[in-house]
Amino acid sequence: MLLSKEIAVYLNLAGCKLKQYTASMLRQGNIQLTPEQFLLIDLLWNQGAMSQQQLADILHKDKNSVTKLVDALERKELVSRERSTSDRRSNIITLTEKAEQLKEKAKEQGISALDKMLDGISEEELRQFLNTLNKMSKNMENANKSQE
Repeated sequence: MLLSKEIAVYLNLAGCKLKQYTASMLRQGNIQLTPEQFLLIDLLWNQGAMSQQQLADILHKDKNSVTKLVDALERKELVSRERSTSDRRSNIITLTEKAEQLKEKAKEQGISALDKMLDGISEEELRQFLNTLNKMSKNMENANKSQE
């Protein structure tokens, strides 16, 4: 198999396994969030309230996908929508008290899961891997831009 094809296969496989692994770790911690919901709420824990468009941009998801995530988190009473005072067409997503109470437990579970996933991999290997992923990401962005 060509090296480039093999890399693509393993990247896809790793992405799928990461999602499954994260879902399993959240369930083990009795945290009723999907991996995508966890990413969104973690972003709000770290950066504070923001618009749905900002969330979509940071998470690299379309606005409809983010709307579905926010809807689900709203049903779980973890976030609320507030109309932006500067742009009435925009919603600001804020965390609820229930979400703040979940924060420590969820972050501990997330850190534990990452530690297990990265066990036996040196910091140097991780930095090189991250550097390679960043280069691949930039190459794909540039290729997309050149096709537009």
